Amino acid sequence: MYCPQCGTEAEENTRFCAKCGRDLPGSTEQPRPAAETREAGPYVPDHLAWAILSMIFCCIPTGIVSIVYAAQVNGKVAEGDLAGAREASAKAKTWAWVSFGIGIPFVIIYASIYLASAS
Repeated sequence: MYCPQCGTEAEENTRFCAKCGRDLPGSTEQPRPAAETREAGPYVPDHLAWAILSMIFCCIPTGIVSIVYAAQVNGKVAEGDLAGAREASAKAKTWAWVSFGIGIPFVIIYASIYLASAS
């Protein structure tokens, strides 16, 4: 059997062309869902949402450090470097907490000064 779009020879009972991905006529094999075709790897949280929120609302410099570490997590998991991914995840979480710890006292001080000047 040949693909009608690109002319690549396809094995019998295949549903899609291996080269262009076109649906082959007369095929009987049903495609499997993507979840079945990919092997699920270990989950390592990246803490990216917390890193972004801590940068926006608390402390920009330490929040940026947290974002940099959070951005490294998924790449390291994809490379198979689980130890590096876990380390980057832990550092992203730590820096998000540092940013939170630095930012909250400043918010409290600013709010108290604002309230004192408003009355």
